[in-house]
Amino acid sequence: MMLEQHAVVLKVQDHRAWVEARESGTCGSCGTGGCSTRRLADLFGSRQRAFPVNNSLQASVGERVIIGIPAGALWKSAASLYGLPLLLMLAGALSGQHWLGDAGAAGGLLAGLGIALGVHKFWPVSSAMQPVMLRREHAFELQSVPE
Repeated sequence: MMLEQHAVVLKVQDHRAWVEARESGTCGSCGTGGCSTRRLADLFGSRQRAFPVNNSLQASVGERVIIGIPAGALWKSAASLYGLPLLLMLAGALSGQHWLGDAGAAGGLLAGLGIALGVHKFWPVSSAMQPVMLRREHAFELQSVPE
């Protein structure tokens, strides 16, 4: 299963396309005040969310596409970006506290953070966790109608 998001192609370089995720507007509760997600997004600013994807559809600038990521990729990314550093910092602080007291705890925490940063810098990101271009937004798949 893939999580899908509407996006617009901002620029194309070689075999990569830089896309910006756009709101799909499928919920319909933004205008009725049913959910405060839109108000929170407005509060923190509308930062551009552009990122590169493999341009497998040969999309051109301005074209609207659907991008997707595997459903489990968000959990794996969150665990990698937040969980691993937290665990390494905690382990470093506890071992430093055990061996050298408070100063050792601070040093161990920083050492754990440094190890986590090194792991993220040199560990290759799995291609299974990368977003992919699924289809053009206007492209609809024909489905058989049950009789």
